[in-house]
Amino acid sequence: MDPRLVIYLICVQQLMVEAIHSSETQHRTKAASEKQHDLWCHKCDSMLDGEKCLDLTGNYSYLHQKCSKDQKKCQVRRISMSTSTEEVTGKPKLWLLQRNCSETCESGCIIIGERTKLHSCITCCDEHNFCNAGNGASVREFFGYSFLRHFKTSIFKLFY
Repeated sequence: MDPRLVIYLICVQQLMVEAIHSSETQHRTKAASEKQHDLWCHKCDSMLDGEKCLDLTGNYSYLHQKCSKDQKKCQVRRISMSTSTEEVTGKPKLWLLQRNCSETCESGCIIIGERTKLHSCITCCDEHNFCNAGNGASVREFFGYSFLRHFKTSIFKLFY
């Protein structure tokens, strides 16, 4: 067989394979290729919504929020308190839990204080709708609800 014919047949075969693949591929503009934004998050505050914000197992559709175009993350913010002595550090007890959409979100914790410690922790997610359903603490650990209402403004002044 003539080598030129072999090269010609290989080139034709390659063109046919490319034509088949290009008909299967969708061509999109840059804007269409960007991730579509359709994120929903839980939105609640344990100071306002109480135990409903801690235990999302009920049908609380009013705690659902469609995030705006700029809000690309779901967030959970927890503020807890623990006490410690020289020998023992107590388990943190939840004071405040907030769930919402967020434009910017950095996961992490800060701890303020020595013997009485305030823990402020933020977790972020964007894997799927309502991904911010993580449990900040059990309902049993949510102590002093009326006490916390009284000191709400003091706590917010510390963190905001």
